[in-house]
Amino acid sequence: MDHSDTVLGFKVMVLKFSQESKVGHQLLWKQHTVRTHSDAKPVGRTLFVINVPPYCNQESLTHLFSQYGEVTQVHLHKRPSSLPATKPKYPHFSSKELILGFKVAYVVFKQGVTLKKVLALPAGTELILSTEKRPVLTGVKKWQQEYNASFVTRKTLAEEVKEVMKDYDAKKEREKAAGQQEPDSEGWVTVTSEKKKKPHLEKVDEVKKRKGTKKKKQQKLVNFYSFQQRQAKMDHLAELRKKFEEDKKRIAQMRHSRKFRPY
Repeated sequence: MDHSDTVLGFKVMVLKFSQESKVGHQLLWKQHTVRTHSDAKPVGRTLFVINVPPYCNQESLTHLFSQYGEVTQVHLHKRPSSLPATKPKYPHFSSKELILGFKVAYVVFKQGVTLKKVLALPAGTELILSTEKRPVLTGVKKWQQEYNASFVTRKTLAEEVKEVMKDYDAKKEREKAAGQQEPDSEGWVTVTSEKKKKPHLEKVDEVKKRKGTKKKKQQKLVNFYSFQQRQAKMDHLAELRKKFEEDKKRIAQMRHSRKFRPY
């Protein structure tokens, strides 16, 4: 199979799932370059890889590139990003979605020499992802592994719940402190705009007046909707009564006009 050296600056490699695989997958990479410095993805030690297949994870990619030198971190993203791949603080109470389908990877090496060694590999080099020593599970075996890993011990869950409630209580305390500030000598307090979220000074009396006016408006709005609901029910009942009287008259007319005609 013929392979071009580069495609839009990316070197084209061949990734085979196992040694027995007859068909390979094209993996493209180049040196990661950014305008600003990043501690998570340092320039000179980071390899930018695209067209990463779904069955590649952080563990398998770390093992794949570790044959050339020590890998300190692998960041996986749905699309290119200058930010590091973040992990949820509370994994069992997080709504973060998993990356499905193809993705991009940032492989960070411990030394820049390792990156140069990887970039010097000839185009079309065949890489084996799953080996006998480090197999990559697929199919039912992968499902079994993920299913078993989904169970969590009571101790771990209790500790995580404790941390979640601790953060929640701290958040409520901050909100309470922000809403109950002591006015200064001139009667001013710092409030945060709901729209722009920018703190500014405002008189205590003005804050109370504004909150009272807002409550009255909300109360009027609630009463208005209640009146609407009551009025709609009354109108519907009147309509039913009117229709009932019309039906009674129609039935009476039909009875009056009906005659006995045996022939």
